[in-house]
Amino acid sequence: MKINPISNPNILRSYQATRPLAEKTKYQSGRDEVTFSAEALSFSKALAEAREAIETRTPEEQTHIAGIKEAIEKGEYNVDSGKVAEKILESVLGRR
Repeated sequence: MKINPISNPNILRSYQATRPLAEKTKYQSGRDEVTFSAEALSFSKALAEAREAIETRTPEEQTHIAGIKEAIEKGEYNVDSGKVAEKILESVLGRR
């Protein structure tokens, strides 16, 4: 089994920055306490919003998405590369 090294030093720094906090925590009255970082709370909120957006699709959107999935599975879904390139350029150049 090969374990890859951590390639992003920010991950390690984040862990090391929170480690002293955990060591300083004192227990009171035998109760455990859990605190979440701002990043974890932000991620949790974004995940909840994404789930809600997926669940609140209109029936028309769900039908459209199902049709695209079916076409992909059959190998019949074609993408117009010119339109994709155009949208990428619009996004990069800030044009609409």
